[in-house]
Amino acid sequence: MVEIVTPLSLWIQLASGFFLLSGVFGDLLLIRGFLVLAYSMLFVNAVVGSPLWPNLKGQDGALAVDSLVWAVISLYVHGCSLWCLLLDERDVKMTDDEAALWRMFYRTGGLSQRLFHSIVACHLKVVEFDPGQEIPTKDDFYIIYHGQVKMEVFGVDDATHKFNRIIFSGEMFDLNFLGLFVERTIFERTRIKMTSITKSKLFRIHRDDMKIIAKNSLAKGIWQALLINQLSFIVESYAEQCPISRLAEQKRDRIFEPLEPWEEPSSVLAGSGKALKLSFSHIMHYMKSSFSPPLPFRGHPTGLRQTQLPPPPQKGTYEQHETPRFHFARKLARRMMNNSGSRDNSSDAGRSTTVAEETVVQSTTVIEEIPEDV
Repeated sequence: MVEIVTPLSLWIQLASGFFLLSGVFGDLLLIRGFLVLAYSMLFVNAVVGSPLWPNLKGQDGALAVDSLVWAVISLYVHGCSLWCLLLDERDVKMTDDEAALWRMFYRTGGLSQRLFHSIVACHLKVVEFDPGQEIPTKDDFYIIYHGQVKMEVFGVDDATHKFNRIIFSGEMFDLNFLGLFVERTIFERTRIKMTSITKSKLFRIHRDDMKIIAKNSLAKGIWQALLINQLSFIVESYAEQCPISRLAEQKRDRIFEPLEPWEEPSSVLAGSGKALKLSFSHIMHYMKSSFSPPLPFRGHPTGLRQTQLPPPPQKGTYEQHETPRFHFARKLARRMMNNSGSRDNSSDAGRSTTVAEETVVQSTTVIEEIPEDV
């Protein structure tokens, strides 16, 4: 025979309610917050002697030691996580130069100030070069902040001069340090020489630090977006035949300028730096946006845990510069198509392949001859 016993105390009922709420919201801050509240109720229940309903206090001198120990440990674990999440929402103090570069990252891919400060800024140096001074590129990656720089591209053996180009505020070099290419590209088959034309200020990151930054799972997408924007700008400038003289008039690209009012991140969003000042609105926003009741009402978002897959493992040292098999198959198929015609057309096919390869090179670089007086 089933016997219905006296319900547990109010503290246990509240703890159960907070445990329930931690399971129906998807935002990590809310989950940790409700878990902290739940274990706080269990802590109170253990201290007051685990009373039964409707009493708020048990027998004098009663203390549930095991419940108290588990409650303290759990409060420490979840409380530390909640505290770190709250600290992440503080406003970030940056120098004017760091803030300018952050605006570039934010406009390109939405990187928050906190992530920029912890991932990028700690490896960042601001350097200046005088007119005519050569910029060392062997071990450093640069983003131009002010000024114009002359780029000279040579073959790996330095015997072949390929082309010149002027680059200016908002552009980057050497792109090969981003480590985002799957096979050997023109950036690996050439060498660049950079010379400052005007007094220039650049952001510099060492190549070893770039390996850490560019592959960081929280910022990799931003570097990919920056690379796409860079190549897109080069191709569009070349296609539109944009005069260098007009481009060079811009001393600082608009992407570094202070945010317009419409560009400011919403104050209720995580990473805005204003969430703690509008804590109630912040909490209510994420309670609404992350509410996820169980099946059959809504269930969990599809693939929530699968968005953190690591990149494919790197090849061994011997094979790391070999072309991936699918790229090899693609090139082999193209070669077979070129050779499938008659012998009379073989020279034309080879010539068309050369032209196609040259077109690819030109589409990723603006080929502009620099006047002798520059």
